[in-house]
Amino acid sequence: MRRARRHGRARVGPRYHHVRPERARSRARRGARFTRTHERRPPRSAVARARRARDGRKLSCPARSAPVTVRIALFAPYLPAPAFSGGRIRIHRLAEGLAELGELVLFAQAGSAEARAAQGAKELELYRASFVAGARPAIPGLFTASRVVRGMPAALGRAFRREHSRRRFSLAVVEHSHAARFALGTGVPVLLDEHNIESAYRRAAVDARGGLVRAALGRRDATLLAHWERRVWLAADRVVCVTDDDARAIAAVRSEPPIVVPNGVDTRKVPFVPPSRRTGAEVLFVGLMDHPPNVRAAERLAREVMPRVWAVRADARLVLCGANPAHEVRALEGDRVVVTGRVPEVAPYLSRARAVCVPLAHGAGSSLKVLEALASGAPLVASSTAVRGFRLEPSVHYLHAETPEAAAACLLEVLEDGPRFDPMAAAGREIAEAHDWARLAQRFAEVAESLLGTTPRAG
Repeated sequence: MRRARRHGRARVGPRYHHVRPERARSRARRGARFTRTHERRPPRSAVARARRARDGRKLSCPARSAPVTVRIALFAPYLPAPAFSGGRIRIHRLAEGLAELGELVLFAQAGSAEARAAQGAKELELYRASFVAGARPAIPGLFTASRVVRGMPAALGRAFRREHSRRRFSLAVVEHSHAARFALGTGVPVLLDEHNIESAYRRAAVDARGGLVRAALGRRDATLLAHWERRVWLAADRVVCVTDDDARAIAAVRSEPPIVVPNGVDTRKVPFVPPSRRTGAEVLFVGLMDHPPNVRAAERLAREVMPRVWAVRADARLVLCGANPAHEVRALEGDRVVVTGRVPEVAPYLSRARAVCVPLAHGAGSSLKVLEALASGAPLVASSTAVRGFRLEPSVHYLHAETPEAAAACLLEVLEDGPRFDPMAAAGREIAEAHDWARLAQRFAEVAESLLGTTPRAG
């Protein structure tokens, strides 16, 4: 694979301005931004520097010894920093592969709180420049899917066009089809990384939530999103997806089938501890704790599964580990239920857990939490929804449980006779190593590199 020379990255700042369109329309046109560096002739005077800073233009930085010929625009409907959720982790890990090809420029939607939390995050050091803007409220189901409107604000479209006119991009990488509206029809090849089929997930969520008016609007919005997804699948020069099921759905629309690059795990950061060496009685569930499927899984664990376990093993503890716990999750906290909130690393929790339980009832794409459990050696108790997207065999790689009764029985088996599950743990670790992020990032970069210099499809 062709490697671009790495260049030093200087910071000009802190230079983050989160712009609310209703307060400062002229500044909103330029988008908000994080660290900004580039090679440009220095301004002629301090007045010129001040004017460029006021206008939101880029300031000068030390020139590089050699120009970067490959320039990649990455569009994302949320910031990939800090990387504390599955989507953010995927974007960051695959971007590490893209960074070996050339210069990355990020265009991401983020609200004020999310943008403040990302300032100074190490994940943003991959990018030569980062443009960030908040989305306006969108009513679902009128003309364009609300997810498409919110996923890529107009300010980011203007920022992209300005950057592209200054120096052309070689490739546009789009994370989720609902972030694609300013990447299409630009004369730049487009690589779509479709994390999941969002319209199907939205439709299932609406049906589960109920309510006549809300359900009608939600179903209409999901239909509009499905139309948008099909348009992007057809227009993109290459499509990457996460699971075989998603690949079949996309292949039914495109003449060229998508490429499957599954989710992964950093096996270097997750030490393997076999069940025979595990002590204690902790049952672990990991996930973003304001994501509705995870909230319902946490409630199911605490209220339906663990009481059956506690009836036999009163010493067992449930640990709910993940960022942004919703108030429903916080309400579960007690003497035998721990809610951690965001943690610096999940590996210590995986190392001391006697078992990992993932009782998901619905979801989309695939769950990184499953690979983390397999990598750690902790016996995995999971529903078929939880292990979707991975070629796992029940009783070989994990313990299958669809009901609270079955999940409790599996957990009690592990708590009573852990060493019996050492072969299962070893088989799970092999699966995890085959999904190491380093391999997957290289595969994704090879797909991206194959598009460089090609003529894009008509957007």
